[in-house]
Amino acid sequence: MKLKKMIIGLSCLALLVLGGKTVFADNNEKTKDEGWDVPSVALGNGLTQAEQEQTLDELKATDESYNKFIVDGDDLVKYVTDVDSFTSDSKAYSSAYIKRTDEGSGVNVTIETPKNITARTEANYRNAAITSGIYDADIRIASVRVMDGSGALAGIYKIYDEVDPASDQQEEQERAENREVAQKESSVVSDISEENQDKDDYSDDNLAVALANIKLELQGIKDELAKMNESQAKEKVQEVVEKQINKQGLGDVVNGDQINSITNVMYDFSQAPAIDDSEMKSQLTNLKDDLMSNGKDFINNTKEKLTSDESKSFFAGLWEQVTSFFSNLFN
Repeated sequence: MKLKKMIIGLSCLALLVLGGKTVFADNNEKTKDEGWDVPSVALGNGLTQAEQEQTLDELKATDESYNKFIVDGDDLVKYVTDVDSFTSDSKAYSSAYIKRTDEGSGVNVTIETPKNITARTEANYRNAAITSGIYDADIRIASVRVMDGSGALAGIYKIYDEVDPASDQQEEQERAENREVAQKESSVVSDISEENQDKDDYSDDNLAVALANIKLELQGIKDELAKMNESQAKEKVQEVVEKQINKQGLGDVVNGDQINSITNVMYDFSQAPAIDDSEMKSQLTNLKDDLMSNGKDFINNTKEKLTSDESKSFFAGLWEQVTSFFSNLFN
């Protein structure tokens, strides 16, 4: 067995030294972080050879060595549970690239072909990745055809499972539970985004910040929630949801049904293994801070509303003082 490992190791090393672009890794021979030493690419099984090459160009993966995986119908069924129409015969086209970054750097997502990804945003991918347990990574998404982006999402999950496999059945089950919550969240966010896309006061970035803040607050009160029955816990979760939605200036945009949908998925989050993940706190904090500073669509609703209210209060007070002055002057 040792000889087999040595031969496999030398073969992989030879591929790298000779400048081969693709590293086909034997997952049974890897320790936890070995596979992150090079980037990973997950390509859709529906792509032609020419489209694969074009996709690699879009993902900027052509000049690097990388692990290569193919996403097929079984992966779509396993990983993308918010779309119930997938079967083993389904084809994937949108694709993903992941490169491990320094610890604490957070998850960064770039959709390289935004016009071709119709149903998922960068913030959506980031939130889903973090909730499922993917940390400190640069993720690129691309599709040479107009698609909803599900193939790329399945690719992210598949890369995680292949490169960094679960250590035992318990971890595998926990990953599945976290991923299920991430998929429910993705579905809810997608529906809310579609229903509010034409409203000037709505922003996907603001909703993503609200969701990150909700999760952070729920992590902070997890012990309190654990002592409640389901009805009490859901009521508490809804209080947190409404507070954070309002803080992001979305209280007049997100309707009651949408609040209920967010509450349900955030309650599921509070019951999932992810609630106990201490590393998630820094990842979510990094996510929301980045969106608030650099989000393309982030609307500083809270500040604008505060400024507006302060202005109204100031001018109302000023007018009262002016009228009082002239009233006293002529009395």
